[in-house]
Amino acid sequence: MSHAPRIIAGSLRGRRLIVPADGVRPTKDRVKASIFSALDARGLLRDAVVLDAYAGSGALGFEALSRGAASVVLVENDRAALVGLRSSVVSFGVGDQVKVVAQSIESVSSRFTTTFDVAFVDPPYSTDSERVTEVLARVCSNTPGGTVVLERPRRDGGVVLPIGWAVMWERRFGDTLIQFIQPEALSSEIPGGSS
Repeated sequence: MSHAPRIIAGSLRGRRLIVPADGVRPTKDRVKASIFSALDARGLLRDAVVLDAYAGSGALGFEALSRGAASVVLVENDRAALVGLRSSVVSFGVGDQVKVVAQSIESVSSRFTTTFDVAFVDPPYSTDSERVTEVLARVCSNTPGGTVVLERPRRDGGVVLPIGWAVMWERRFGDTLIQFIQPEALSSEIPGGSS
């Protein structure tokens, strides 16, 4: 395993996450910085319950925790990535705030007993649009009244949003497209919701 970029801000700032040698694509620091700057500006992280649906190294979930989220669920089914996630939980001493779920998001999403305030959906770029659309629908149903952060390759324009949900914010970074998705009824109520 190699080392991922560090957590960039908050209580865990500077701590490194373990990344498997193959199969994980951590979100680039400049992309991550933009995502979390936008979340922070909207007050969406403080005491939030967070889902990281394709956790990988846990870069997004741990960054959210570092910046004030109350708890994080990391969903991952790759064995090597799970070793890294569990090691990071122990190393950071956050076992009371972080739950690692060793399953795919498709298999576990219907069994969540809690709802989320913020959910990250960052599937492998090779994941086809139809599958991402299905996962997005499941995650949105687990995040009523919350914000879903979707990361996809810019060239992939085929993801269909669930009925009643809209893009409230988006940015492009090279081949990466980031979108904040919320229920349409909330998009106009949050500062910056139309930007």
